Amino acid sequence: MKKNFFIGFLIALCIFSLLSVEGFSQHNGGVRIVDAEGTSIIINNDIENARNNAIRNSLQKAVECAVLTLIPRTTAAKKSQVIRNGIYAKSDEYIHDYRIIGEEQVQTIYKVDIKSTLFVSSISDDLQALGLLTAVKNDATLTSAIVTVQGIENYADYIKVRELLKTRVSGVRNCQPQRLERGMARLIVNIQGGNIPSFADGLMKTGRFSLDTMSVDQNYIEVTFLKQK
Repeated sequence: MKKNFFIGFLIALCIFSLLSVEGFSQHNGGVRIVDAEGTSIIINNDIENARNNAIRNSLQKAVECAVLTLIPRTTAAKKSQVIRNGIYAKSDEYIHDYRIIGEEQVQTIYKVDIKSTLFVSSISDDLQALGLLTAVKNDATLTSAIVTVQGIENYADYIKVRELLKTRVSGVRNCQPQRLERGMARLIVNIQGGNIPSFADGLMKTGRFSLDTMSVDQNYIEVTFLKQK
């Protein structure tokens, strides 16, 4: 069972490019804290260079995650080259500061976990300048909710949760996976024309979730996935 879950987890990493984001919080309006893991291959035993590359990789992943809270994943995929040139190429400019919270060498891979503070308002401004926020702003208000789902026992549970969000909860536009591990999945859910309380109510109406925590200020919800008997 553990082996199968691990294999499923690896598949999820490849398919969805999980960013290992530990959490989000907002301070002073346009600033957001993001935890992300960066990796780099160690070449010719040059650990210092691999460590620096892993740090850069982590910071770019944090910026990528922030972008996906501002525009739908489908837009990001269609305009990937534009975003790469206009946003990711200057990721350093969006970093207010960062702190390394963990690092390790795993065979030929160097891994770094970083807590970074991003200027999300600057990212939003640049996306607007690139013309990538227009379509969203012309629609009804799009709200991004951070949803932690407890009770995930295997990859099939995770797929079921995503399907429920897409098909059974009104207003859900798309879901972006951010973390997947035994017992828990974390997603960013974009809600069209709704708010956090109405979204939470929609989750409860499916009969498949119980509400554990809700923070309207931080757009955060924690629920438990209820298995069918």
